[in-house]
Amino acid sequence: MKLMVAAMLAGSLVLAGCNDTSALEARVQALEDQQAIQRVITDYSAYLDARDYDGYVGLFTEDGVWANGDTRREGREEIRAMLTGLFGETDPDFVNLSSFHQIGNFEIDVDGDIAQARSRFVFVMRGEDGSPTPELSGQYHDKLVRVDGQWKIAERVDHTVMPTAEEWVAELQRRGLATMDD
Repeated sequence: MKLMVAAMLAGSLVLAGCNDTSALEARVQALEDQQAIQRVITDYSAYLDARDYDGYVGLFTEDGVWANGDTRREGREEIRAMLTGLFGETDPDFVNLSSFHQIGNFEIDVDGDIAQARSRFVFVMRGEDGSPTPELSGQYHDKLVRVDGQWKIAERVDHTVMPTAEEWVAELQRRGLATMDD
């Protein structure tokens, strides 16, 4: 697809009398990189919501880092263990009908095979009457690297904004749910 778009754009430039396509190719690559990184960020939430732990940890580099406050998990094995500690093992027939993440406000800066990204999230849970209730919001600050042509998360820092991390842990404990401190 990338080659086809570049070829069509290059052909248009030749017809317009412009033979230098390197600047155009760089612009197309930048757009494709941003789109691929946005997809990684979106897939992160989709895999988390589906409790697809393999898909989730596969978005990280082998030595990737996930951090929130004083909690830090390094490497895919530790990140996966965090998920199973929070949610348990996932039943193969699991369908999440109780919560989802909403992701947006992507800010992505690419420099070759390294990128910085920031995004915002809202975590929505089923309320007592079944209505969607925003429960948690914050920002993701990501460092990404291109590995074998694919963008991977090298480090994700999850900055909880509302409620604060301490307020969220207290709420989870009040509900009798697992926390990363358990």
